Amino acid sequence: MNKFLSRAMALGLFGAAMAGTVADGYALGWPSKYEGVMLQGFYWDSYKDSKWTNLEAQADELSQYFKLIWVPNSGKCSYMGYMPQYWFTNHNSAFGTEEELLSMIATYKAKGTGFIEDVVINHRNGVTNWYDFPVEQWNGQTWKIGLEGICSNDEMAYAAGQPKPTGNPDTGDNFDGCRDLDHTNANVQNNCKNYLKCLKEKYGYVGARYDMVKGYGGQYNKIYNTYADVEYSVGEYWDSNYDAVAGWIEATGKTSAAFDFPCKYALNEAFSSNDMTKLVWKENGTTDQPAGMIHHWYQRYSVTFVDNHDTYRDGSKFTGNVVAANAFILMSPGTPCVFLPHYQDYKAEIQQLINIRNAVGIHNESPVRVLQSSNDCYMAEVTGSKGKAVVKVGGAMVSPSGYSDSDIKAAGNGYCVWTKTGVTPVEPEPETPAHLYLIGDVGGEHWNTATAPEMKKDGDKFSITATFKPSENNTYCLFNFITTRAANWEVVNGSDRYGSIEADVVVGDNSSAKIKKFAKEGGDAWNTTSWLILPGTYTITADFSNMTLSIGTGGAIDTDPMPAHFYILGHANGNDWGCDTGVEMEMDGNMFVATVDFAPIPPAPAAKAASDPYAYFSFAKSLGKTWDDLNVSGNRFAPAADKELIPDGATVKLEESAAPSEAKAYKVMPGKYRVEVHWKNKTIGLKTASPSLISEIEQGDVTPVYYTLQGVRVAEPKRGGVYIRVCGGKANKIIF
Repeated sequence: MNKFLSRAMALGLFGAAMAGTVADGYALGWPSKYEGVMLQGFYWDSYKDSKWTNLEAQADELSQYFKLIWVPNSGKCSYMGYMPQYWFTNHNSAFGTEEELLSMIATYKAKGTGFIEDVVINHRNGVTNWYDFPVEQWNGQTWKIGLEGICSNDEMAYAAGQPKPTGNPDTGDNFDGCRDLDHTNANVQNNCKNYLKCLKEKYGYVGARYDMVKGYGGQYNKIYNTYADVEYSVGEYWDSNYDAVAGWIEATGKTSAAFDFPCKYALNEAFSSNDMTKLVWKENGTTDQPAGMIHHWYQRYSVTFVDNHDTYRDGSKFTGNVVAANAFILMSPGTPCVFLPHYQDYKAEIQQLINIRNAVGIHNESPVRVLQSSNDCYMAEVTGSKGKAVVKVGGAMVSPSGYSDSDIKAAGNGYCVWTKTGVTPVEPEPETPAHLYLIGDVGGEHWNTATAPEMKKDGDKFSITATFKPSENNTYCLFNFITTRAANWEVVNGSDRYGSIEADVVVGDNSSAKIKKFAKEGGDAWNTTSWLILPGTYTITADFSNMTLSIGTGGAIDTDPMPAHFYILGHANGNDWGCDTGVEMEMDGNMFVATVDFAPIPPAPAAKAASDPYAYFSFAKSLGKTWDDLNVSGNRFAPAADKELIPDGATVKLEESAAPSEAKAYKVMPGKYRVEVHWKNKTIGLKTASPSLISEIEQGDVTPVYYTLQGVRVAEPKRGGVYIRVCGGKANKIIF
């Protein structure tokens, strides 16, 4: 497996993930350098062992070893929570009452342990039939999903006697047995976002384990995590392929971790064949690293495990040395998730291993150096915040160099752990290298290891003036430093490298940042992280006396300056596609912004509105007396095909019309929204604004006009109907 290609794949997705990393100041998904261990607090049919009262009774013990506990879906539903019914209310389940649930969560919270719920939003079950999802009240709102929120290709569409769902086709794998939800639907998204918020605010959960994330696009997890500010998010992307799991993590904008199925299957293979070399993957064909998502790039977003409730009961069950396998994940980066039956069967051994992990300060990004790999031995040294540990898995009777028998802290059948603690490991100050080269998106030579320009040395400082140009359609350029030029990466990464202390730190004119050394020993040079910088010419200075990067004034290249004016055309603030009318947007930094009421004008007949309730719009730099004035090259911005914008959802690309006279439109459900056009990265964002004010209507008026309240379309008024008007924060009834 070529991990350089995996990095290239990640960079290819960089533009899509940018909104969740740089632009939004992303800090979701999973904490950096997290040292906690998680417990899966259930297994199939564990109705007794996992009762809320039973788990609460063990709080003093479990909270000593586990900082997170993953429990089943707690809403009322059938069969272990995987056919969910209730989201916002009625969390009385087979595991206990809602009162017992809240008591358990509060007890553990006081002891420093948080709960993660098994969040099942790929599909949902009706209360009495296939699709009658409950109508629930929470946070002053009514939450309901109807046929429009069920995927059009759900099996319900082909079942005799059932109505046809009217949602869009599924964005992932189908799940038979429940209704697959259409995550492209604005109402489904709004329900999911607030469900996550409800779990956090009402029930006290600290995170979400997303079930069956192959069933819908990963970009929707980003929407939900960002809205609810979910710190601990982990998805069940059940696939043994590294690149597939990495692709899903990237699709979420790195707002979620993933269970490390590649590592789990490597453990299965190694122990079933008694070949511990299966626990090692070659980094770019050269350097040994532990197998799985912890192998490279995604350690922070890897939740490792030996078994879970599903694998434990099918052909994927781990059948080897359970304690040795747990020693492997507990002495490796990533966040280990211990399976409840394993903990119950080997409690003393697993507690001992967790104590060692805590004493050494091993975290989810701890560097690893593989010391030995053979059929009967996997041996690796991991560095934590408080020391180092060496783990040996396999039957070989060997000891690591530099460690003695007095350093052994745990030993048993097929495993042994040595540690050196008591003194916090301090990395020696790196010596000033003899040569330093700037590599990245430099001068059109993207990541060219042979032609990377050399920086001028002056004592402990290196400097260079360079022009950065982004690769492909990325907004930012990436760069770091190498100490050797060569024709291939294998040679380059055989030398020390220098980069950002963490991935994707943004720098610019007159800014500075810390420099981190990535040593050739142990293959760490392959892990060098990069800085991000806008296109332009800058003076770059690397000062090795204080390990600081400085960016001198050079000025970003403004190849596409913001226009003086920018207008919204179409169904905006009462306009109806007039070529000389439009809503002018205000300039706010690198954005154009406007708060707009969108509604179809003129009022659509009820029959047409039922099939097409949307308001349509596009953008222009200038208006005109005729459409010929408007449809000049470079003036119109509209998609090639009608494209829906989801309020509070992911941004979409701002498209320039190649043939303005044939331009289509963006569309949105009627409502009041803040429109944001990010000019530099050419994206459109739509945020729900304050509720639209519904005008008073005289008694007897039956004009079929559509009204909106908080972005939700209200059907045309009928005589005797009751509607709500919101003014000054107060709700008033309007009688027709």
